Amino acid sequence: MSLKILHRIYFGFDGKPDPYVRYLTTWQNALPDFEIRHWNASNLPVDSCYFSRMMFDLRDHAFLSDYFRWWVLREHGGVYLDADIEIVNGEKFCQFVDELELSDEYHSFLGIDNKAGGWYTGHSVATRMNSPLARFMCEVYEGLGPVSFWRRKIFYFMSPQLTALYFAHHGQNVDGMGTTPNLDMPVVQHGVKIYPQEYFSPLTPVMRGNLGGFEIDAYTENSAICHHFSCSWHDADSPYLKGQNVNLLTLDEKVQLVDRPAQIGRSKVLRVLRRLLSLSRRIPAKIYETIKNA
Repeated sequence: MSLKILHRIYFGFDGKPDPYVRYLTTWQNALPDFEIRHWNASNLPVDSCYFSRMMFDLRDHAFLSDYFRWWVLREHGGVYLDADIEIVNGEKFCQFVDELELSDEYHSFLGIDNKAGGWYTGHSVATRMNSPLARFMCEVYEGLGPVSFWRRKIFYFMSPQLTALYFAHHGQNVDGMGTTPNLDMPVVQHGVKIYPQEYFSPLTPVMRGNLGGFEIDAYTENSAICHHFSCSWHDADSPYLKGQNVNLLTLDEKVQLVDRPAQIGRSKVLRVLRRLLSLSRRIPAKIYETIKNA
């Protein structure tokens, strides 16, 4: 069964135009052989469990999609991508999906969100239909019950952290909550191929002063897709939603945006150094003149 299906979930509860169409265009252009399936409240069983009913009633699109990404993968197989994912290298990503289709060693693949932490990419996952990973994750969300209400209060309710539960459940790095930190090469663990950060997450969110920003810390020739951290689930006062809005730029545009201040900074440093050198040549003459006239 072909896994060349891209699942995209966008609820649009606020009634505003879809802001991520630009990234969707990269899916269409870079992966023309893939079918794109669009999911929303009209074609998803929003009353399927306590968690989904509560998130739908709260119009909490981010956490609602946290569950349904696993539901669509369990029911249909293929690839789930967050709406703010850009396809950077379609040929390379297609290769990963082809290898998954043919593999006898693993039934799913995902990436590392941040190398040091070793958390997983909830934003990009590929599995076969009814895979052990997709089944496990659906059971996690379906079993949360009333504790679902705390989804924004507990760090480990976030998608990358809950995904790590699959690996901890199978005995991997239990003390580290199932994470795979400092991964340099792809590895298969418990039926899942895990790719290092550079493959799917070349950006990392960082704090600069009181503003949230991004750091391009893992962009290499292996980068196939890029998650742009739109932070759509954050509250309005989040530091990541203040300041200049660069969330909708492409990866190359963000690289250029980072390079420009660096170039400006280097030229300013050179000007300052030249002035200091010029001043240093005049200081001895000034000192000699002062002594002579004393």
